[in-house]
Amino acid sequence: MHRLAHRLRATGLLLVALLAVLATLLATADGASAATRARLALGAYVGTDSPVALGNFERTLGAHVAIASSFRGWGDVFPDAVQQQQAAAGHTLLVAWDLGDTAATRFSTFYNGDHDAYLAEEAAAAKNFGAPFYVRPWAEMNADWVPFQPTASGKAVAGGTYAQFVRAWRYVVTFFRTHGATNVRWVFNPTTDTYAETTPVARIWPGARYVDVLGLDGYNWGTGGVLRWRSFADIYRTQYRRLVALAPSLPVWVCEFGSKAANENDGAAADPRHSKSAWLSGMFSWLRGATHVQALVMFNVRKERDWRIQSSPTALRVMRSEARTAAPRITA
Repeated sequence: MHRLAHRLRATGLLLVALLAVLATLLATADGASAATRARLALGAYVGTDSPVALGNFERTLGAHVAIASSFRGWGDVFPDAVQQQQAAAGHTLLVAWDLGDTAATRFSTFYNGDHDAYLAEEAAAAKNFGAPFYVRPWAEMNADWVPFQPTASGKAVAGGTYAQFVRAWRYVVTFFRTHGATNVRWVFNPTTDTYAETTPVARIWPGARYVDVLGLDGYNWGTGGVLRWRSFADIYRTQYRRLVALAPSLPVWVCEFGSKAANENDGAAADPRHSKSAWLSGMFSWLRGATHVQALVMFNVRKERDWRIQSSPTALRVMRSEARTAAPRITA
């Protein structure tokens, strides 16, 4: 009887110890998740630059977004009045800048000085704005669907060779700096695509002196034809590693991301085997190890697919939960 009591007591002590270890592991995991969320700033593009529309989205999300994403085309001068309203509402500006899609805006035309008057006008506006803001020129430049893709042959209509892209990038950045627009932060922003027809990012890397942020765009398009449902990690992992290897000291921003709505035919068939909420949960799980990622910017628009977070009530709940402890602002 004494021996049995001793064994029971020993078993009980072992159980208590195991429970303590389990509690520690769970607390560590929760702490890691919280730390991931606190390190990440959220941003959004909501289909319009209207501060009212962005405010409405924030109410849907139940949280402030630190970054207001927008798009500007060739000839536009920014930050314009609407973007200044976004900034006044407490948002850091992230601007995709389309630098032309014709032979008149090939890379060589920039470093040959053909566009200096326009660049000077834009640099003056940036300097006058004063606050730091982020610009992603030639966004998704590695993709084979853009007219400014740098290639070995330089055949793209508004493009050029690898070396010409590097020279044009450096020229634009240097032009802004020498004209006093040192508040502009430059985002080198390829897509996550790495198939054979895309441009290897190492071939067009302008150097860390000319880049402030490493950017990535990538989407889960769903299943259909050659497409398949892909997790966030599957989409981002390879290009993320390649960018970080180029500049380990620079932060990474996910400048555009989204997933198809699994529960509807939104350009690809409904896919009941998957869910957007699980996709988002997997995203945040992967990001715990992707420690260079500083910002996540939602492309919250129904376009080629229903990329909107609110396309799924459960997806919205996941994002609302994560948003509560996201970083409130970007430290420029």
